[in-house]
Amino acid sequence: MLNLFRMLRSRRIGLWLTAIMMCTLALMPLSAMPAQAADDVNRMSAHQSYSELTSGKRIWEEKAYVTPERPTVYLTFDDGPSKLTGEVLDILRDENVKATFFVLGQQVESHPELVRRAVEEGHAIGNHTYNHQYNEIYSSAEAFWNQVEKTESRLEEYAGIKPRLVRAPGGTFGNFDAFYFYYMDQAGYEVHDWNIDSGDSSRQGVPASEIVQTVKKGPFRHEVILLMHDGTGHEQTVKALPEIISLFKQKGYAFAPLTETVQPVHFSSGKVKWGRAINEPLHQKLLAGAGAHRASIAMESAAVKQSPLLLSLGGKDVLLDPEQYRMAEGSYQVPLRVLIEGMGGHIEWKQEERTAVARYGMYRAEYDFSRHELRMMDSGKETSYHLPQMELREGTVYVPLQDTVELLGCRVTEEEESKEMKHVRAVDSAGLAFMLDY
Repeated sequence: MLNLFRMLRSRRIGLWLTAIMMCTLALMPLSAMPAQAADDVNRMSAHQSYSELTSGKRIWEEKAYVTPERPTVYLTFDDGPSKLTGEVLDILRDENVKATFFVLGQQVESHPELVRRAVEEGHAIGNHTYNHQYNEIYSSAEAFWNQVEKTESRLEEYAGIKPRLVRAPGGTFGNFDAFYFYYMDQAGYEVHDWNIDSGDSSRQGVPASEIVQTVKKGPFRHEVILLMHDGTGHEQTVKALPEIISLFKQKGYAFAPLTETVQPVHFSSGKVKWGRAINEPLHQKLLAGAGAHRASIAMESAAVKQSPLLLSLGGKDVLLDPEQYRMAEGSYQVPLRVLIEGMGGHIEWKQEERTAVARYGMYRAEYDFSRHELRMMDSGKETSYHLPQMELREGTVYVPLQDTVELLGCRVTEEEESKEMKHVRAVDSAGLAFMLDY
């Protein structure tokens, strides 16, 4: 095939025929091509990307990101989990704030229970390599890839998750080159830098007051990704955290964990500090590995979507098709109307206020999308929650299943799992048993 292309290029008409053939091959599924033709296309694609990456060009897959309506801050913590992570989680729980933890594989092995707690409480987990050793992870793209894979295997083993978020130790500036970005992107990962650095790692023992003052300098963009640390030695960060959260609340920011729909912050290109080289055969090997990882993500996502969700609530069964619910931040997101009415309650949508009002027994919940807050009323007492996990999509309000059940006075008493079905049992304040089967 390559010889045919060379002959065609020798004639003017050959240029047109070559273009037509290449377009046809590019549009044809590889599975429908002869094996030799598919191999040729793969090699040509790898060769082209290798040439472009060698010149320093960054290559990205086209993706659709979502910009939040309200100014939003994504609190991120690097280098954990450590003994301090529990204190951070306590503060986030008390403030009803979700965050993102970029964890090290070594630390996951030491504190797996903290990773599981973070997931259970609705926080996002990201991959921060295995050991954070710059001279190792930045010696080659292959070394970085191996550490990311190792940490991913630990997270899957100890917490049952395979995060798609990655953060480079020290950030990408001066550490990543075009090849590093390309392999992460091809593997289905999202690499996140930051646009506010709290300065809590600028030196050892930075006082809390200085950390707060650094954050106050901003810049306060519509979306803020704030860098902090929860690794050993960052007691002052923990001390500063409540004031930092208060600062963003006063400025009207919503809080959210990072997801694949958040457009990443990437530092500009800089002179790479590390001496390293890559050849075309190694490029093809790493590209093949990245492609295999991406394919595994697609297969796992498809497997999750295959199962319908059955809600058995107060003797009433409601079956949700795979398209009607989703997983987000470790929680099933379900239509609020389906959940409330399934529990025997009532729901009303107020268009002018952009607010969904749910009533269940003595409880009244107002999901206010104009302020992006939840107001709970119980026996005349009102409590407001800043940016709960709720979403308005195509006229339907989606909420986290377990958190919403618990806010309405019920509690989960037992969880079971088998090959055929998962069971979550809950009881309300009167002792009435619910069973959520999915």
